[in-house]
Amino acid sequence: MGSTQEPVNFGQHYAILNLDWICLLINAIEETPEGKSMIASCSIWNDAVHSKSKRPLTIFTTLAFNRGQLELEANKPFARLIAPFGSFEDGSPGVKIDSRFMVDEKDVVLRKTRWSATTGNNLEQILKAQGIDTVVISGLSLSGVVMATIYRLFDLDFNIYVIRDNVVELPVDQDEAFSKVMLEALIPKMNLRVISLDEAIQALGHR
Repeated sequence: MGSTQEPVNFGQHYAILNLDWICLLINAIEETPEGKSMIASCSIWNDAVHSKSKRPLTIFTTLAFNRGQLELEANKPFARLIAPFGSFEDGSPGVKIDSRFMVDEKDVVLRKTRWSATTGNNLEQILKAQGIDTVVISGLSLSGVVMATIYRLFDLDFNIYVIRDNVVELPVDQDEAFSKVMLEALIPKMNLRVISLDEAIQALGHR
């Protein structure tokens, strides 16, 4: 879906949100065409962000629970949904940001305990304290963490950009159908922008 709107401008007070680029989930998609494409695109984007001399606030989230999944009620919908992927135990290798993506001391890594990037951490407080008004989102899965985070931040009146090359649905055989509905219909209906990787990198250079 090509952009026919005005050039993308993130403004002066934006943050980068990289949602759940964790080993457990990246490993689940890495051998699929959709996964390979998403991983490559996210790597290009992440490298571009890290190459800026004046880097925007960059936040990575990781879905992680205390040992025994104390934050989850057994046999409830969310617990059943994530069970096939593993325990998501905090500190385990599976919940670390995948090594294909650069993370350094300037980045913020936040643990979360539900789909939304704002649940179980101080993300909202950080964004407010840093004067952020715009967020640029990448992540997986599209119908889960991405949409849950969009709805929450939309309610908080943030400007939101979603990089379509940097999101994917799980399982990936549902990606085409879900992307068509969410990226081409639902998100634009909310007056939010879905942009390409090229548009995002161009906007990154305007700051």
